[in-house]
Amino acid sequence: MRVEKRRNDAPMPKVLLLVLAVAALAIAACHGSSSSPTPTPSPASPSPNPSVSMATILVTINGTPVPKIPVEESTPRVPASPRPGKPFFIKDSGKKGYARFSGLKPSGTYCWVAVFGSGFKSSECAGWAVWQTSIIYLGT
Repeated sequence: MRVEKRRNDAPMPKVLLLVLAVAALAIAACHGSSSSPTPTPSPASPSPNPSVSMATILVTINGTPVPKIPVEESTPRVPASPRPGKPFFIKDSGKKGYARFSGLKPSGTYCWVAVFGSGFKSSECAGWAVWQTSIIYLGT
């Protein structure tokens, strides 16, 4: 007895299988995207970086960096309303107008005051979130 295969029982050609697989992936990719935004996890609450203990101050006059200007460092008199307290360290700005203060407590709030020769003072108090991540600008 002889058994003949019908055309309906013939295996699909490889090219057709490949086309179907690509189409299935394309459909899955289209259904995977949606018009509504996907929720993103909220960032962890920020905390001071214990390895950062230096602040960088830039002293300027009319936007131009100025060397040899005394910069006083202090802690605020009252933490709730930060205003410079009694200075415990004074450092002159360098050639490019920068003064760097090290040995700071990573979670502390500090104040810096640039004292210009004309009696003009420029001050800024900043918590760790500012002085650990950016430059403090003093002057005009």
